[in-house]
Amino acid sequence: MYFGAQYYRPPFPDRTCWERDFLNMKQLGFHVVKLWAVWNDIERKPDHFVFDDLDRLTELAGKNGLKVIINTIPEGAPYWLYEAYPDCLYETVEGKKITMGGPANLPTGGWPGLCMDNPEVSDLVCNFIFRTAEHYRDNSSVIILDVWNEPHLEPMFDYKNELLCACGASKRAFRDWLKVRYGSLERLNEAWFRRYSDWEEIVPPPRFGTYTDMMDWRRFWLYNLAGWLKRRVEAARRGAPGKLIQTHSASADYMGASSNGALGIELSDEFLLAREVDVFGLSSFPKWLMGETKRDYDLSHLLQSEIICAASREKVFYQAELQGGAGVPGFLAHKVPKREDIRIWNWNTIAAGGKGVVYWQYAPEPAGMESPGFGLTGFNGENTERSLEAGRCAKLFEAYELDRSRPVPAINGIYLSRNVDLLFFAAGAQEEKYAHSIYGVFKSCAEGGIPVRFVHGDYMESAWEEGLRVLYVPMALSLSDEEQSRILKFAEMGGRVVLEAAAGLYSEMGEISVGGSNSPCPMLEAAFGAEEISLDAGDGEIPVMDKEGAVLCEGLYYRQTMKAARGKVTGWFEDRTPAVAEVEYGKGEIRWTGTFPGAAVKDAGSRAAAEFIQKQFKAEGYSLFSVLEAPELIVRLLQTENGPVMAAINQTPESRPLFARGRTGKEWSLEVPGYDGVLLILDTGE
Repeated sequence: MYFGAQYYRPPFPDRTCWERDFLNMKQLGFHVVKLWAVWNDIERKPDHFVFDDLDRLTELAGKNGLKVIINTIPEGAPYWLYEAYPDCLYETVEGKKITMGGPANLPTGGWPGLCMDNPEVSDLVCNFIFRTAEHYRDNSSVIILDVWNEPHLEPMFDYKNELLCACGASKRAFRDWLKVRYGSLERLNEAWFRRYSDWEEIVPPPRFGTYTDMMDWRRFWLYNLAGWLKRRVEAARRGAPGKLIQTHSASADYMGASSNGALGIELSDEFLLAREVDVFGLSSFPKWLMGETKRDYDLSHLLQSEIICAASREKVFYQAELQGGAGVPGFLAHKVPKREDIRIWNWNTIAAGGKGVVYWQYAPEPAGMESPGFGLTGFNGENTERSLEAGRCAKLFEAYELDRSRPVPAINGIYLSRNVDLLFFAAGAQEEKYAHSIYGVFKSCAEGGIPVRFVHGDYMESAWEEGLRVLYVPMALSLSDEEQSRILKFAEMGGRVVLEAAAGLYSEMGEISVGGSNSPCPMLEAAFGAEEISLDAGDGEIPVMDKEGAVLCEGLYYRQTMKAARGKVTGWFEDRTPAVAEVEYGKGEIRWTGTFPGAAVKDAGSRAAAEFIQKQFKAEGYSLFSVLEAPELIVRLLQTENGPVMAAINQTPESRPLFARGRTGKEWSLEVPGYDGVLLILDTGE
């Protein structure tokens, strides 16, 4: 398990604090400490490396029984790099070069560094990582090398309204990727509706407008950054064979740090990045970024943790950065977590299958735009209610010996699609609509006490074998042929598929099939024999009625109608056109709703939509249970060496009851205290 704190970001904290602070970490019950290795602080002159501070800190860690995570930071680039390669700066589509300087999180400056599509820059970045790894190869205190802090296209945190990177090297890399993707200029012209006569005519799209080129450009960057990560990982492995290699995401990017979507703008895809490393992590600043109410930011944190769990697959993941102190943009940051915040966030991580929590950060930041924030402890190193709760949680979860536990897959799943997100970005950076829809479905399950997990399109083929039985597909306007085929196959095998409106309306290239032999919604045609499909904009909440005229559900944005040749209509719009239908498909079933209930939960607070969503899932949540009654509770199962363990979290202030009955008839009843959690070994009831 990894419980501890980020400590050193040069030149802070002052070395006079080091011994005192490391001793306190040990007394709190922490196991690890994370240290930044910033490029410009270490390689101050070309090929001259200075590790003095890190060496002393790793020595102190060993003395206090702490293991060390070294986080290499090439984004704090040395200024001699710019002098040598001034043409390798990041560049916007309008030709503005992003010069190096001091951002909020790098006191030594050099941010954002230079673009790694330039081979000479890539070689120097990887050499820095290699030399750092090599230096600590035989140091037993150093257990993990984190080769990329929050991987994304680095300038995008500060330049969200710009389109990057369009430097010469990135343009060449984009064209090379397109050549592999399409094989010929003729095929690209057909896909993009263009008339290029030479590959050199292709440039990144300078504005929002057409979908095909924008979706491909952002898709290229997702895979390109995964390639950058692979190079960094290879450099670390060469330098320190046998050490664990890690990266950690700034958020679950299908949601974004503020739950407004980030995949298309920040270009970090956790489902691609996690493949390259041994250990994967997540950064979360819930009270700062994830919601205005405690319920919202606690739930958003759990949601993001569970997406990262899904991306990590069988690999270890943990909370690599968790808000430890005040955080909010602007001077005199004030959103300070309470002890109950720290407690719930720890429970969220454990229930999602995470293997610990490392806080950002141990001491308050003394300089720059992040000061005076983020400290788990006080200005003079004294413990706070936050640090004491962090220590209590570390000891509690260590005692349960969960280091080898694995999440038991829930039978209910929420579908995630890279293509859907990229379409919303191409439509003018509207990713928040997709993120809000995902959140609305997840929130509905949480309020109903229904266990659920996330299923990404990349892994849909194995979902049935992994125990999935219900798949909810929110706002999936753009799906590839392969995605649709796998979803239909899941239903054929016996699964329940729940489609919101217009699923697969656009292809993965952002094109609707109109006027031809193909249906504009192939899955609806395959399942329902759908004809006369239409899509109309709605104004405000869109009610859906049952046959008696009572409100069955509500949606937002659009109402989709169709004439179904097969299946049963169970809900209608106000004009009595079909709005909800279901049909048997193979051994399973497909359900369709002609609007967006998930969005209505998040953006309109619709109770009718939440209750409708809850009814689409299996309330028991796991194959182990025949009954689960846990309203307003989060219930997850972990498989341990002592058998299955139930983790139940109460994110509300009042104590709440839980009842479960197993398939064998065994029953469990318990109370979960407010703002707390319970671990129960099911075989023993302890």
